Amino acid sequence: RCSRRPALPPRATATRRPRRAAPTPPRAMAEPAAKKQKTEAEAAPAEQAAKDLKPAGPPPELEEDAPASKQPKVQGPVTFLTRDTTLNVLPSACGGILMAMGEGGIRQLFAGARASVGLSSGRYMFEAKILENCAGADGLGRWANALRVGFSTAGSSLVLGSDTDGVCFESDGSFLHNKAWKKAGVPFGRDDVVAVLLNLDKASPNFNTISLFKGGKRVSQPQPLPDSLKGKALFPHVSFKGVSVHAHFGPAPLAPLPFSCRMVQDASKADTKVTDVKPPEDGKYEVLVPVGLPDEGTFDWLDSYLESNPGFTELSDRMIVQWAERSGVSKPRGAGPQASRDKPAAEWREFDIASVRKALNTIAPMQARRYVAMEVRGNLLKEERQAVIKRFSAERFAVQAQVVVGQPAEDFKKLVQKFTLKQKQEASDKAHTVKKLEEKRKWQAAKRQFEAAKAKKKAEKERLKQQKALQKKVAAAKAAAAKKKEGEGKDDEKKEEKEEEKEEEEEPEEEFQEPEPADEEPPKVKLTAEEKATTFCQHEVKDLTALVFSSSFTKFSLPAADEGFSDIKYQWSKGPKCEEYLKQWIVDRKLKIRVEELKPSAWFHSKLRAWRAALSSYMAKQNDYRAAVAKKAADKKVKEAKKKAAALAAEKKKADAEKKNGEAEEDDKAKAVAEKVEEEEEEEEPVVDFAAVDIFGAEDVMDLGGGLPLVRDFGADDWALLCLRFELHMLAHAFSHDVDDPERLGVHMDHLDFYFQKYFGRSLSAKDYGKDTIQEVIDLVSDVVYVNPKSVLESLIDVDLETPSVFVKLTEEARRRRALRLDLGEEDAKLKLSQTALQSHKQQHKNGSRQDGGKWWGGGYGKVTSNKADYSHQPYGFGKGGKGGKGGK
Repeated sequence: RCSRRPALPPRATATRRPRRAAPTPPRAMAEPAAKKQKTEAEAAPAEQAAKDLKPAGPPPELEEDAPASKQPKVQGPVTFLTRDTTLNVLPSACGGILMAMGEGGIRQLFAGARASVGLSSGRYMFEAKILENCAGADGLGRWANALRVGFSTAGSSLVLGSDTDGVCFESDGSFLHNKAWKKAGVPFGRDDVVAVLLNLDKASPNFNTISLFKGGKRVSQPQPLPDSLKGKALFPHVSFKGVSVHAHFGPAPLAPLPFSCRMVQDASKADTKVTDVKPPEDGKYEVLVPVGLPDEGTFDWLDSYLESNPGFTELSDRMIVQWAERSGVSKPRGAGPQASRDKPAAEWREFDIASVRKALNTIAPMQARRYVAMEVRGNLLKEERQAVIKRFSAERFAVQAQVVVGQPAEDFKKLVQKFTLKQKQEASDKAHTVKKLEEKRKWQAAKRQFEAAKAKKKAEKERLKQQKALQKKVAAAKAAAAKKKEGEGKDDEKKEEKEEEKEEEEEPEEEFQEPEPADEEPPKVKLTAEEKATTFCQHEVKDLTALVFSSSFTKFSLPAADEGFSDIKYQWSKGPKCEEYLKQWIVDRKLKIRVEELKPSAWFHSKLRAWRAALSSYMAKQNDYRAAVAKKAADKKVKEAKKKAAALAAEKKKADAEKKNGEAEEDDKAKAVAEKVEEEEEEEEPVVDFAAVDIFGAEDVMDLGGGLPLVRDFGADDWALLCLRFELHMLAHAFSHDVDDPERLGVHMDHLDFYFQKYFGRSLSAKDYGKDTIQEVIDLVSDVVYVNPKSVLESLIDVDLETPSVFVKLTEEARRRRALRLDLGEEDAKLKLSQTALQSHKQQHKNGSRQDGGKWWGGGYGKVTSNKADYSHQPYGFGKGGKGGKGGK
């Protein structure tokens, strides 16, 4: 920006008059000279310190030329064994060149390869070179090209730097160990030859270090080996993604270092440890298929088996997820409802595990390895087991079933106890830490409160002291002015000084007495007898999700001889006992596990429609009866009023007639009016004694006589309990009908709300019925349903009923019994239903009234078109109001 400014005109310095310098005083001239001398004296050490801080160049190279050795050298070529490479590594035919699969989600995973020769002493190196970049940015915009070179122990993670058993340099110039990065070198890329030097020579100043060289030049100072790697044989190791790599082990280097250094291929036999892998005697590699029940130790057994039998490659979603985590694929927080140990990546949106699973299933049969095909659900299904057998050729692989079902062996029980004790100790340690932190927090709060009170007290004391001193000073001044004698004034001053000295003797400061909580070691826990009897480890995340489990467990089976396995081995219970155990296990789960995929059938919906239509007719009949009673009462009042008016008119006319000497004609007319009124009086219907009606002897609950329905006195509580009786009765029968499995005995109490919501579209809450538990709600309608000893809901009423009147009769009987108890003063008989429960029957009545018609099972009450009584046919204009009738205004 400055260069684009217009040039300023030159100043006319020649025409300016020179400024006259002011005379300088002698002292002013002496001060700058002394200041200058002082500044120079101070600047000399600063300049020297700056010179000391200047970089003095790289430190001298401490590595020396390797001496000639006549010791026997390692036999055979240093190579990458198949078992020590990840499944996505594709080695070339010429050897030393490695590529990785790069389609789908597998491109996000690091490939890894560990050499067959490890180093236990001496100083050796190997080289690596990126031949090409096979991928650009990944799907999330992150750079996907990376190479890690370093060393690791045998059996460590093949993703270098992801655990404590490996150390490496990455192509971005960082040094990596156990997922911890630090800057320790310079970046390197395509066509750069990098060498990793491992110094295990005790005589060297760089003993137990690892260094990086690029193009034969040191680009990293010697990095000390972590303690977890010291004293162990370390194997050359490369991990990469998105690149092709050439790993070179010698004997001659591609880019010589400033000093001579032997390569791994040229290492002395005494300094090395060679991984020896013998091929199977029959030429067939094992493929294990563990078969175990969900949450009964299948994964725990596999972990212990692999620890005792190294060399197997696990094929499972669990293995893929561990691989992805070590490769840096982001993991979602928490384990949601879809997460399980069998399918742990169900919620990974950024990682296409399905494509990885497909790629591994394709490449695995092509590699000479021993495998474990692990999947809890799949290995319990015959079709899935046969798919595994079909995938691996019988010419190269022997597929073997390992049945882990029944009562565990003693060694596994010890493993469970160890795991349980560890869980308990971790929980105890956490609780202990939280407790100590809380104690320390309270102590610190109390100390702060004490210090604040102390400071406040001190400030108040200081204020009072100053106020008192001021008062004394004023008083002394007044006294001095009032006194005339000098001697007396001096004596008073001495007395005041002595008094001040006494006042200045302060009380000792109070200190906070409560000691700080000491840091204590967490207590050691022990297992109780109940915990020792635990058969399987209890994990926070289940093996299968609830939906997958409920839809699959009825199909579980054990491997059979005709499925094509080379062998079937039983680790715990033997063959027949395993079959019995599985059968009983399924029966028990059918009773306790809810059917997630269950859908109400058309049969249920037809019954529900018929019930709603019947309910609507009951409520309409109650409305009609109450309206009729009200109408009769109104009619009676009108008639009584007419009769009274007629009687008054007759008496008046009679009196008038008597005044006129009893005219016979008028008397006859009065008599005629009275007779007419009497004729209009209708004969009253016989009255039914409702309280004396035999509830269960009534043939028609809609008409006990004179149009009186049995539901006459039903209130909102009674209608709600009537609906609850039918719903629970219907739920018990509909579940058995729709599941159609005799081994599922019925609706278990643990899942009553789940099925109630599935069938009736609303939740069954004990609070809505004024109760604390669902069992208490069922007790309200115990005349219809009950809970058997196996905690299963059962109905006392048969499903094939001609009419639903039995529910009305039971509800009326319960209403009368409840009213009697209330009259006796039993307050607990009073119902406390919420508005939610009270509205349930209204919704069903509304739904029933909308239907074109409803018939009960085998018979019904005909058509119900409205939930409102239609009184337009009645005289006197009740209801909608008639235009014609008497009194219809």
